[in-house]
Amino acid sequence: MDELAGYVDAWSDGCRRLDDLLAGLGDDDWLAPTDCPGWSVQDVVAHLLSIEHCLNTGEQPAGIVPLEGRSLASWWTEAGVAQHRGADADTLRAAWAEAVDERRRHLAADPPTDPDAAPPRTPGGVPWDTGTLLRNRALDVWVHEQDIRRAVGRPGGMDAPAAAIVEQIFLDALPYVVAKRAGAPAGTRVIVQVGDARRDLFVDAGGRAHVVPPADDADVRIDLDREAFTVLGAGRRLPDDLPATAYAQVSGDLELGDAILRGLAVTP
Repeated sequence: MDELAGYVDAWSDGCRRLDDLLAGLGDDDWLAPTDCPGWSVQDVVAHLLSIEHCLNTGEQPAGIVPLEGRSLASWWTEAGVAQHRGADADTLRAAWAEAVDERRRHLAADPPTDPDAAPPRTPGGVPWDTGTLLRNRALDVWVHEQDIRRAVGRPGGMDAPAAAIVEQIFLDALPYVVAKRAGAPAGTRVIVQVGDARRDLFVDAGGRAHVVPPADDADVRIDLDREAFTVLGAGRRLPDDLPATAYAQVSGDLELGDAILRGLAVTP
């Protein structure tokens, strides 16, 4: 399977998993607050609906209002959520499922083949190529599924195909996080272990971090499970506010380890 097909399949699988989750929610669950500031479960679904509808039709959300200190994409996102506030849960879920089915039909009829090509549409007009758009759709649906699961106390889905894609995106950002976000000094060695995935990083004399072959010693070692890595990488919570079911431990330079954990918020 090629990369683009993998992204499409992970997105489609994530949509199915999310639909199964939504089918079991009660009225109170739809109103539960999520880790996305100001958004309920219903608002998260409205956000996902607005994106799929735009990708299908090119129609923009109504009432886009500039938000001080926020990007145009942020205005677009908030407008998409606001447009569906007040809709009942059954109507919203049905509209989202219909938009997903339509998107699946479009992708099946004209499968993308060039990751560097400009897609017909992107949400909010962000300048993504096709590979980035499809990758980020898989990420968006799965990360928001996890937002909803935490909000309603129904964990699961950590073994989904999209989960592995999200983990890889966050792992790829580690050199930037270690060197720039955390400011690790030259000569620093860091080990980050996420489940079975491990990255050893070394900061060179120029202040850039690189992935290097594994070694036994390091200035700081960070061990996390996928849940903690997801919550931190998606910028949902700080290290001292992780869910009780998540695991994160730092050994060695605790101050640097904490700075790395706090710098992990890299969701595109």
